[in-house]
Amino acid sequence: MKQIPVLLALFLAPAGLRAQTDQKELAEVAKVVSYYLDGGTLADSLQFSKAFYPQGQMLFMRNDTTRIVALKDFMAGARNDGKRTDRKTRIDAIHIYGNAAQAKLTVEYPTFYFHDMMSLLKTKEGWKIVNKIFYREEKPNN
Repeated sequence: MKQIPVLLALFLAPAGLRAQTDQKELAEVAKVVSYYLDGGTLADSLQFSKAFYPQGQMLFMRNDTTRIVALKDFMAGARNDGKRTDRKTRIDAIHIYGNAAQAKLTVEYPTFYFHDMMSLLKTKEGWKIVNKIFYREEKPNN
């Protein structure tokens, strides 16, 4: 009978350790996507750029055509005037699978939303956004 609690403890211990690790990884991914969100809101290109892996890409649709932009070019176009942008941001979801992650973000402007889907990899420098796709949704009555 004493073997059952020992076996149960051995079985549950890795899950408990994994949960702690998962929380740490979730916090690290949230920090990286917050660099993107806060950097954009605060017009701080240095903070904004900390989120991205320079060799990554952004893909989106415009007029039924797929557009591809290098993340280094996207970063280069970031505002850096310190003027706060009128928008609200939120992290809707984060999913982590080993050294790969996905984050779903929403950026709300007065007349529309951006729905961002980010792919991240854990590099030697930590988590970095390697791919971004998005959809622009107009608010009703606009």
